[in-house]
Amino acid sequence: MESDYKYSALITGFGPFTGHVINASWEAVKELSKLSVDSEELKGVKVITKEIPVSYDDVSSYVPKLLKKYNPMVILHVGVSSKAECLTIECCAHNNGYIKPDIHNKCPDEYAVIPQILNTTINVSEVCDVVNESSRETDCNACISYNAGKYLCEYIFYKSLQIRPMKTLFVHVPDFNKYSSIQTAKGLYCILCYMIKNIRDE
Repeated sequence: MESDYKYSALITGFGPFTGHVINASWEAVKELSKLSVDSEELKGVKVITKEIPVSYDDVSSYVPKLLKKYNPMVILHVGVSSKAECLTIECCAHNNGYIKPDIHNKCPDEYAVIPQILNTTINVSEVCDVVNESSRETDCNACISYNAGKYLCEYIFYKSLQIRPMKTLFVHVPDFNKYSSIQTAKGLYCILCYMIKNIRDE
């Protein structure tokens, strides 16, 4: 029942793009959604998952609408990185330097953009520790990054940080050759539970 939920959590993954016909981020988010069903840690929290096209225009359009519609207590964006060896928790995002074209062969118009960096106010070090302390159960580890890649991953992170810096986190996940979707989802579940507990404690 919808009335059983006091809060909502918004989790996004990305759709296909060059080199990633099946995007590991979205596959992991789908598995995370399954793990959240009947979870005691997530009791009272409606987990909303959305697949976002690898498109600057779509990200610019979807993010404000999703945050307005669901008013989530936490926002967890997930994207794949071929360079990632573990769950890579991003600390900050830039609003400029996006020169890599998206799936529509477009880049954002940065003509009048004044360079800015936004940081999540979530304690990234603690999040990283939580994942690593649970590595025996999840079979995955985490690290911290200050370079989100200047592509759609960093772009969506920036757009959400503009609106909800205290509630937004971005995690780069490895491709299938390093972690299975279940492995990744278990690590993301730890992160989600930490984020929700923090908000509740406050």
